[in-house]
Amino acid sequence: MTTTLREPSSPSRSDELELAGLLLTTVPRLLKTSMLGGEQSTMSVNRAGVMWQLREHAMRSGDLAQRCAMTAPALTEQVDSLTRDGFVRRLEDPHDRRVVLVELTGRGRKELDRYRDHMKVRVARVLASLPAEKRARLRAALSDVQDALEAMTKEQTNVR
Repeated sequence: MTTTLREPSSPSRSDELELAGLLLTTVPRLLKTSMLGGEQSTMSVNRAGVMWQLREHAMRSGDLAQRCAMTAPALTEQVDSLTRDGFVRRLEDPHDRRVVLVELTGRGRKELDRYRDHMKVRVARVLASLPAEKRARLRAALSDVQDALEAMTKEQTNVR
């Protein structure tokens, strides 16, 4: 099934695009701001990104590089480092021995959980500057966005 994008034709569509732009600008800025100052995590954003992609299942190196928006050599360097630290391991694909899979280890999962907790504390500090009413509205809106994403995912899965 091919998905086509609707052209912005109505004022509400224009509002949706403006909101999407605001969200796409705000989230990276929120993460960047939360990483500045104070105590530093022992994990880089790139390492965490690679590990995050592996949290649900092992992946082919090429697919992982693409998902992380990294070149193959840059990914290989990250995977080598993560392997030395015991956070990931390389596996042979049981269906194709030429393919290398990368898998998150138990130790890697624990480290990723620690990093996520660290980032949650940092983002919470930023959110604490908002009044309680605005935090409640933001929580409700983000819950609605998550529900919409889950519904879209289910719909896409049913089409395949």
